[in-house]
Amino acid sequence: MMQTDFIEILMKHIMEATMIPKAQIERAVGPILSMFLAQVLTETLRDDPDLSGVIVMICPEFPLKKGGNRQSTNIDWLMLNPSREMLLFVELKTSDTSVNANQNAIYHQKKEEVRNQGGSFLVHDVEILRDASNESGKYSYILEHRIAPHRKMITRCRDARVLYIVPASAKRKMTSDIDKVITFSNLAEQISTPYPDAWKVIHKHLSKLDESSQRSRNHRYATSSMEFDGINYQDKLTFKPMIDLCEKRGNAIVVGFMGGRTDLLNSNRAYLENRLYKWDVARGGVGKKEGRNWIPGDEFLRIVTMNLKSHGSQKARYAAPISPRRTNWAGTAKFDEMVALCKEHGDDIVIGFTGGWNAFANTPIEKLRSRSHYKWDYNRNMGKKKRSDWLRGKTVLQVLERKM
Repeated sequence: MMQTDFIEILMKHIMEATMIPKAQIERAVGPILSMFLAQVLTETLRDDPDLSGVIVMICPEFPLKKGGNRQSTNIDWLMLNPSREMLLFVELKTSDTSVNANQNAIYHQKKEEVRNQGGSFLVHDVEILRDASNESGKYSYILEHRIAPHRKMITRCRDARVLYIVPASAKRKMTSDIDKVITFSNLAEQISTPYPDAWKVIHKHLSKLDESSQRSRNHRYATSSMEFDGINYQDKLTFKPMIDLCEKRGNAIVVGFMGGRTDLLNSNRAYLENRLYKWDVARGGVGKKEGRNWIPGDEFLRIVTMNLKSHGSQKARYAAPISPRRTNWAGTAKFDEMVALCKEHGDDIVIGFTGGWNAFANTPIEKLRSRSHYKWDYNRNMGKKKRSDWLRGKTVLQVLERKM
């Protein structure tokens, strides 16, 4: 009882730091979480088809050497799944304002290097850092006490994954090249060892981070949980249910379409029939809307009918989508249509691009524009995909913004 009472007081003290300017709560949470993390992730990922297995801690604050020099950046934890011969780069974020895209790009690069050449370079890089550092003793400690017991397995690993532990408010900021995002409340609540009672108290307090965001900390309270998340629609529907709803409710609803009436009229049949549509009630809807991108239900029906009629001669060309059993995506879209999809649906969709983030980021904008088509799918359908070849909608927009 005395132990859990102390943990309760300690965690309350740490959690107060979320409301103190400049306080770095990650520095307080990290060492505590480190004591439990191997067992917690083992339990959390028990049923995960890609990551399940006994997770082993290699080293907290593991140094990753930057390319071309003897400087490093640190991943919060380097961990190991021996049964899968897989390394895990695990990063902790306790605030929705601390997500760093450049940091994640480094982790993604290291993951690809492990897949291409195995994990031995990680050990060699620590040796290089040791020889160049005024704190060589610390690197020697890592090599002797943290790496040595697992060196053979690290060398054998030819798979690696990037995992983030974040508050719920930061989840939507995660990019598609992150393999697993776990919110604090989704961490396993019960473990068998070490100190299961203490972990239960810690988990209770860490779960409160899921209720915190820059908006809530600054008392910008929303009128609903949907508005709180920046959502400005009631639901999303595929083509046929959206048409049915418009026929039933008419101008009592509005349908979201980036580019408004003009772009709706100029979109091809395949694109219209293979995408999602946001909708909301016309009066008293959710959040803020840009009027030109929202079309009353009756008008949406009229324009779509006119569009499909004008493209009637192309009906054979744009036949019903191939059965999902034979394809691995929901539909295809040209560049402008793909961008519109990403703007409307963000991380609810993913865009296929062989080579993933690096290939997409390094392709000239002219080639991206002239590409014949882009495969897209719903983010919920990632089970049988090669994740490294699919980018989340917001990631696509971020890369394009830098190019334009």
